[in-house]
Amino acid sequence: MPKFFVNYRTVDSVHSAAAIADRLARHFGPENVFRDRDSLALGALYPKKIRRALERCDKVLAVIGPTWLDVEDAFGRRRLDNPKDWVRTELQMAFERDIPVVPVLLDNTPLPSFDQLPAVIAQLSNCAYWQVRQKSFESDLRGLIAGISAHEDQAGSEVEVAQYVQHNTASDNGRVIATQGGNHVFTFNNGGRDSR
Repeated sequence: MPKFFVNYRTVDSVHSAAAIADRLARHFGPENVFRDRDSLALGALYPKKIRRALERCDKVLAVIGPTWLDVEDAFGRRRLDNPKDWVRTELQMAFERDIPVVPVLLDNTPLPSFDQLPAVIAQLSNCAYWQVRQKSFESDLRGLIAGISAHEDQAGSEVEVAQYVQHNTASDNGRVIATQGGNHVFTFNNGGRDSR
């Protein structure tokens, strides 16, 4: 059974991350899903436990909401630019260990572009992503789980999984059109900004 690590920023997506982790735990088992608030005992050494969980996981789900990219610290500096920021550190560790990272974009949040990210996690901009929308939360999560399961279980039927596949199509002018389950999701340009 695959093991998952849920990466998220508290002020951006704590409730969505908790709901996503809960659905994953129901399907794959709670012992196979790590989310810090659910998985760390009181008094646990945070850095040690985080590193151990990342080393054991098969996939990292990076939950990205509308403020994920630009959240600032108490001094007005972008948290993502701080090498000690845990969201950044967890993603950096995953990329250094060649652990697949699946960006889970909430509602109309675009995938951050390469030049919007610190160099150590810039490859996040090239990761195949999945969108979870409030209006279709349950079906989008079922699609996410089906997509993950399809890659883990190659014996799965292509017909059963096809309805959940998300396709990204680039046009000549650099715009990317994303469709999920045959429905238009959103369009963004190569600067990463929504251009619907």
